[in-house]
Amino acid sequence: MGMHFPYEPRKNQKEMIERIRECIEKRENIIIQAATGSGKTICALFPSVEYALKKKMRILYLTRTNSQQRQAILELKAMEEDGVTAIGFQGRINMCLLAEENESFRNGGNEEISRLCSARKKRTIEALRKGKKLVNGCQFFANFLAYNKIPSEMDGRILSAEEVIKYCKKNELCPYEISKKLVRKAMVVVAPYIYLFDPILQEMLREWNFSSFEKTILIVDEAHNLPEYCRKILSPSLSLFTVKKAISEAEEYKINEKDVIYICDVLADIISSLRQQYISFSEESIVNDAIVPPGEIEKELRKRGIGRREVEMLAEKLMEYGEIVLDIKEERNMLPRSYLRYVGKFLFALLELDERWIKVIVDETGKNPRLEYYCLDASIAASIINEFHSSIHMSGTLFPLEEYRDSLSIKNAVLASFPSPFPKENKKIFYMEGMSTKYEEMNDEMVDVFLNNIITICNACEKNTAIFFPSYAILERFLHKGLQFSLKKLVYIEKKEMRQRDLMRQVESFKKKGGVFLSVIGGRISEGMDFPSDELEMIIIVGIPYPPPSARQQALQKYYEKKYGNGWKYAFEAPTTRKLLQAIGRLIRNENDRGIVIIMDERAKRFKKYIEMEEGKDIVKEIKSFWK
Repeated sequence: MGMHFPYEPRKNQKEMIERIRECIEKRENIIIQAATGSGKTICALFPSVEYALKKKMRILYLTRTNSQQRQAILELKAMEEDGVTAIGFQGRINMCLLAEENESFRNGGNEEISRLCSARKKRTIEALRKGKKLVNGCQFFANFLAYNKIPSEMDGRILSAEEVIKYCKKNELCPYEISKKLVRKAMVVVAPYIYLFDPILQEMLREWNFSSFEKTILIVDEAHNLPEYCRKILSPSLSLFTVKKAISEAEEYKINEKDVIYICDVLADIISSLRQQYISFSEESIVNDAIVPPGEIEKELRKRGIGRREVEMLAEKLMEYGEIVLDIKEERNMLPRSYLRYVGKFLFALLELDERWIKVIVDETGKNPRLEYYCLDASIAASIINEFHSSIHMSGTLFPLEEYRDSLSIKNAVLASFPSPFPKENKKIFYMEGMSTKYEEMNDEMVDVFLNNIITICNACEKNTAIFFPSYAILERFLHKGLQFSLKKLVYIEKKEMRQRDLMRQVESFKKKGGVFLSVIGGRISEGMDFPSDELEMIIIVGIPYPPPSARQQALQKYYEKKYGNGWKYAFEAPTTRKLLQAIGRLIRNENDRGIVIIMDERAKRFKKYIEMEEGKDIVKEIKSFWK
């Protein structure tokens, strides 16, 4: 007997499930664009679980954030299918009960926390073996060793990471170790991207009973994030702050090796001079990076008597001294972090990288410049995708689909898009002529044109409104002009440095009391929050959110042009389309929601092939007509 779909199917869901089912059976990879509210999660899981049960396979469901895991776990529970076991798995730092008690541990990176954990486990095992008192070990791990099995309350179930942590906290067991046992047995594992795309964590995943990805179906949620994620994970950087901390570390730990101090001084000097030479920093700058010409760093090193052989030797020395620092810190029960080791790793990267990386000097604040080896080719990290039996990539903002496929070099790819299941008349998108946030046109006169239109629309329409600006700098220009005082409603503002809890307080107040929320496109409001029903009824997008013409973006354009002949489309049009779709997606979350979007920029019409819109000629009249 076949599986039972847990809901009344929405429009397009049957077709989506059938397309996914067909791709899994043919060992193909499917890339899906489906509007918000389409039920993508259940549509991906249902045929995947069906096939995995039949063929005794596994499913790896990847999310960008931990909060996105919950939806996958909820849908698996809703299916109520016999034989389905699942675990929501998170990084060690999110599951560590010791880290809850020690703030310095919470600031650790993956490698640091892994090392800290390994050292404590080793001490725990040693103390238990010798029958000694546990000092600087881990009582939660000791309790786990004494227990050493999956608790009966968890065996054979579908569990979120939060449920595992709650149970383990109550019973004083290590959630991470219990989760590892559950991962080995679970049919479905829901985990963050990093466990597949970070080379070290990928090896751990293989050890946890994922030895053959050929017998695993991969699902990538919110897939529009993946190309840039894969580039960043392979883009090492070294800041001036880190180099100075390495020098201080050498002094603190009595490392009197002259060569070590010398190379750190040299790197600090190179970073500072490159920043001085290539970046003219100011608050108004829209570009804060520059490509370092090929061979420039090597030339600067050679001037100081440091050739390739010396770089390798110095990198090894830095790594060795870094290990000494880490050992001392572990003995002192400190977070095992070494800046010397970090500098050593960065020098090794200088020796290993090829033309798929560019060297960039970056300074976002004017205070801490950094040298970055920026990876242009996302497919290096993503190549593992092609090892899976089949993969499903889904998002409400994946257009253009061919850019996603090409960026990640996904083979045997099927491209599919599904329209919104909700009535078309529930949403209207207008764009406005005679306005543009193009850098050279964004003078005071143009700001006034935008300002007057925003004030007119907001004050004429009694609807909860979000206004998304292209950047915090442009938002500040409007605040400086007094926008917040000209609106006849409560005004909420998302500030750049605002803490999450302060932002959430504003969001809750906005949902209850209404008003106008001033934010930025690509920020926390436009991409990560839901506003059902009348909590949000109108969105104004100020300008087109093209990526700034940074050195990295321009290098990507050249790389894509050379590789695919689609430089502008892939480097600029694709991320802009996704940002627009993300912002628009905040508006309609179910079949009863209604809303209107106004894009204040004449360049919006370029995106008609991805977003259905029309010109707003008498915008206030058209808005009022829509609500009638």
